[in-house]
Formats: sequence, C-alpha cells, structure tokens
Amino acid sequence: MITTIQFKTLDDLYQFYNDAIFNGELSECIVNMSRHGGAFGFFAANRWRGDGQEKKVVHEISINPDFMNREDRDWHSTLVHEMCHLWQEDFGRPSRGGYHNSQWADKMIQVGLMPSDTGEAGGKRTGQSVTHYIIPGGKFEQVFNTLSREDLQNLRLRYKPTLAAVPTRPIRIAEGDGDETEEPGDPDEGESKSGKRKKYTCGCGCNVWGKSGLVLRCGLCDTDFTEQ
Repeated sequence: MITTIQFKTLDDLYQFYNDAIFNGELSECIVNMSRHGGAFGFFAANRWRGDGQEKKVVHEISINPDFMNREDRDWHSTLVHEMCHLWQEDFGRPSRGGYHNSQWADKMIQVGLMPSDTGEAGGKRTGQSVTHYIIPGGKFEQVFNTLSREDLQNLRLRYKPTLAAVPTRPIRIAEGDGDETEEPGDPDEGESKSGKRKKYTCGCGCNVWGKSGLVLRCGLCDTDFTEQ
C-alpha cells in the first residue's frame, strides 16, 4: 500500500504537467525514484518494454528522492525539465551524447524554464551540461501557482528520505538520455603517464577522468562519454 501511494503521486504529477503544460501530448512514461550520484533526476528513452502482444516500449523519468526536500516548485521543475527531454525524444531531434541543443533550449523556454549552464541569468543555453532556472511569470510558474495548498499536499510524497542531500550550488543537467545533476568539484587532474588527464561527461551527468582519446559509454544512461 505504501509503495502504491508513493508512486501514484509521481504519476499524478506527470499527468498534471503533461495536461497543463504539454497539452497532454507526451507519451505514457514510467516515473520512478532512484539515487544517481548528485543527480536531481534523469530521462532515459525507451527503457521499458511491455510483455503484451504489442510489446510497447516506454520511456523512463527518474527523480532522486534525496533532493525532494527542496521547495515543491523546485523539484517539480526538475520533473518538467525531464519532460522536455521526453518531448524532444518523441517529437524533435535530440543530439547524440547528451548534448543540449537549441531545439531543446527553445522548448524549455516555451514551458517557462530558462536553460543556463550556470543556473543563473546570462549562462549558456546549450552545451553538454546545462541546468535551468524558473522564468518569472513563465508558463511553469503560472501553472504551478494554480495549485492550491490542498493540491500541493495531495501531490506531495507521503514518505521522504531520512537523510536528504542539500545542494550547495546551481544544478547541472546533462541529457540525451538526460539528467539534472549537482556538479561536484573536479578531482585532482594531475599528470598521467601520457600527459594531462581529461574530463569526460556522459548524458546523465556522470564524470570520469582519463587520458585523451578514450571511448567510453555509461552503463546507467547508455550514452557515450564526451571529452571536455
């Protein structure tokens, strides 16, 4: 019963924003919770297949429960951010390797979220790692403000982690299979035997370091790591 209540809340939120912001055009999606490093959430295309006759394939959006103690509008905006990636997967032209392209950025602005690689005004709208901030008076804020206190209570998870993470800086987002992540400090990039180590970033925002020219693929989001 607890599991049913917990996950129905996420499904209800998805349906609410699909109807209110995307005019109900987004495909059905499995919305769940998973801990994924410093990620606030991620989108993964075509991750589930039905066992019925049609073998229907559906996308996945996952929200990190460790960051759900943020203000409601903040973690709701993470869900809508991931829904923009789903929209682009279904109706647009997502770039390979988790790159945030101009089509995705335009859709974000349309729904009231300003893409920014810094999470602040003036940041780059496109790139490998891009976050967002809520546009004052934009569509997302208008829709969120229609929710009454009772609505928000009904759309709030009944159970939250006992040890919640607290973000200390703007969120980074990297998708294609997409992901909203808090950017950790880079480890020591000392000299390797073949020279200076390079940073690689995948579609869900994970980072690894190694020599230049490596060919790497993330086992979580199934996108290639891109050398930075």
